Amino acid sequence: MDHGTSLLLGLEGVEVVGVSVGGPDGRTRVVDVGTCDPAASCCPGCGVRSTSVKERVVCTPRDIGYGDAPIMVRWNKIRWRCVNSECARGSFTEAIGQVPRRRRTTTRLRETIGRAIGDAARSVAEVAAGHGVSWHTAHGAFVDIAATALTDPAPTSVLGIDETRRGKPRWVRGGDGRWVRIDPWDTGFVDLAGDQGLLGQVTGRTSAVVIDWLAAQPAPFRDAIEYVAIDPAASYAAAVAVGQVPDSGVTGLWSFVGGQAGSSINGSVLTSVCESVSVVMVSRHRLRTSRPR
Repeated sequence: MDHGTSLLLGLEGVEVVGVSVGGPDGRTRVVDVGTCDPAASCCPGCGVRSTSVKERVVCTPRDIGYGDAPIMVRWNKIRWRCVNSECARGSFTEAIGQVPRRRRTTTRLRETIGRAIGDAARSVAEVAAGHGVSWHTAHGAFVDIAATALTDPAPTSVLGIDETRRGKPRWVRGGDGRWVRIDPWDTGFVDLAGDQGLLGQVTGRTSAVVIDWLAAQPAPFRDAIEYVAIDPAASYAAAVAVGQVPDSGVTGLWSFVGGQAGSSINGSVLTSVCESVSVVMVSRHRLRTSRPR
């Protein structure tokens, strides 16, 4: 096949060996490709390049679309025998950067899906349906993109903690046969002193998830916290009242300061919390039992 066809496909690590029209609908363009990356014949266990072919296999990793008609990439690849007698791996199948091992989608498709969800604020279900993948595949692609784009939160002097409910409660049967009520709650951590917005979000609304999230943050972030704004949730109050994050360096006992959004805290005004919501202000330095008017 002409080299220009491989350039048009643009899938690094493979070259086009043939193109045909077929598939279940009779209009799918089937692009047959072969491996052209020399590193694909190197054993992932020991790195030794193999010259012993065990068998040839065909896979069809899902790729990005091209025009209106669907496209199918049909990869004719080799399963090699490892020629290193000291290697524990007996054989391995070719893999490239665009199609890693045990992946049924190309890397560029996953990047496209992840950006469509994150940058365009489209639902996971909508993007999954548009690209012909499952919800879990689309969500995983978004998580991968988010992991590379997100950075650790900068220190803040005022940390806000609140819960968010996702859907309705449901009952599931546990391993012992008993029915257990599941409440889909998440806990969010926000910056109330700056403009970072949401700093993190974890599943659940227990004191344990709050302590675990704080323990996972670097010491400079924890040391910078002077106040914590929470709603009247006993679990959050218990976590913050302890003021003790195991093995984290946070050892000072935080005192409760009754308050309401809009009240002055050391000259700072918490304007990002609705006035109608009662909050508890927690400080390391002082205790105020009366609510500011």
